[in-house]
Amino acid sequence: MAAPEQLKKLHDLQLVDMEIMEIEKFANAAPERIKQFQADLETQRAAVQEREAALQELQKAKREKERELSEHEQRINKNKERMMAVKTNEEYHAIQKENDAQKVFCEEFEDAILRLLDDIDSAELALRKAKDRCAEAEKKVGVQVAAIEEELKTCAGKLVEKQDLRGRLVPDIDPAFFDRYVRLRRQVGGVAVVRVVKRTCQGCRMNVPPQLYNLVIRNEDIITCPNCYRILFYQGNDQANNGSSHG
Repeated sequence: MAAPEQLKKLHDLQLVDMEIMEIEKFANAAPERIKQFQADLETQRAAVQEREAALQELQKAKREKERELSEHEQRINKNKERMMAVKTNEEYHAIQKENDAQKVFCEEFEDAILRLLDDIDSAELALRKAKDRCAEAEKKVGVQVAAIEEELKTCAGKLVEKQDLRGRLVPDIDPAFFDRYVRLRRQVGGVAVVRVVKRTCQGCRMNVPPQLYNLVIRNEDIITCPNCYRILFYQGNDQANNGSSHG
């Protein structure tokens, strides 16, 4: 097969390989993307657990204050019963003084309980908001993961199609040309064949020397860019080309 046809075949192969590379890139990145979505969801779930724990601590503190308040109220009631049985004013006033102190304690515990009730209301509101955010995140992540999984199914079909097309292209390419193409792909990061547009290599955007450019136009041999070493490919009038990197 003549060199121009070989170069055209290499260019066609490059287009297919680029599509395969993009499909594989998406497929390889999909698990990490799903993992990140799930990590974001776990952050929302952790926030709910944190809010629940904070609420439980406040409720526990409230129960403890109520228990202590009840103990002081019981002491007051017992002292009232004792006051009914005392026989001297001194005993009566002593018990009354103790009850006054117990009432001060009761007021302090009642104030603390009221403050805790306000804190509990705020904590319950924060918990409801955290649960709403978590539910929204679960819904969003479900949609995102489903979309990626559906795209992966589509990609699997496209990959088989492109690999089949590649299998039909490769046998028509001269082994020496193909081997050079494969080596270049490894060396320059996947893109081995690029077009020349207005004397400019579309791989590195550097100008091609006039004499070399004339050789490229002839398409008689594999010509590589002196700057990035990619295979240069000319197709038609370069003034009409749109500047695309690969076709």
